[in-house]
Amino acid sequence: MKQDIRDLFKQEDDLEVLPENHRAEFLEKLKKQPNEESSIPWVKIAAVVLIVLTVGVSVLYNTTEVEEVSPIIAQIEAVEAEYLEDIKAEWESFIALAEDDVLVERFRKKLDELDLDYQEISIQFKNGPNNIMVVEGLIDNLQTRLQILKDIQEHIKILNQNNENHEKSI
Repeated sequence: MKQDIRDLFKQEDDLEVLPENHRAEFLEKLKKQPNEESSIPWVKIAAVVLIVLTVGVSVLYNTTEVEEVSPIIAQIEAVEAEYLEDIKAEWESFIALAEDDVLVERFRKKLDELDLDYQEISIQFKNGPNNIMVVEGLIDNLQTRLQILKDIQEHIKILNQNNENHEKSI
């Protein structure tokens, strides 16, 4: 089995000449081949779909990372929700006790002003959530609104008791 490689090349010298009908056979086989251009649009479509899915998933992943809330922000939002619930409850209690529409309207305006201030502070908080002064401003605003409502309600109770005592004495 051992052969000299040079001998092998000498034997293959007769293969250097192509048969006469080689060109015709080649062209015929080429015509029988499936057209590769028809498969290229499917490849392009698949590539575009893959790119769109990749970009979509990465955007979705990045937005969920941004939406993750730090513990401090979560605590602030919890305090905010608690204060807003208390304010709403106190306001409804105030409306139920108040008989003077002018008084109700005056305090509604005052609370609306405080709410506008609160909205401005909230915008500042969204721009810089690490600013402790802004956080304190948010909490102070909520505490002020709640305290105003409690004070008003207490004042109305005192007035109602005085009216009842006055009516009993007459």
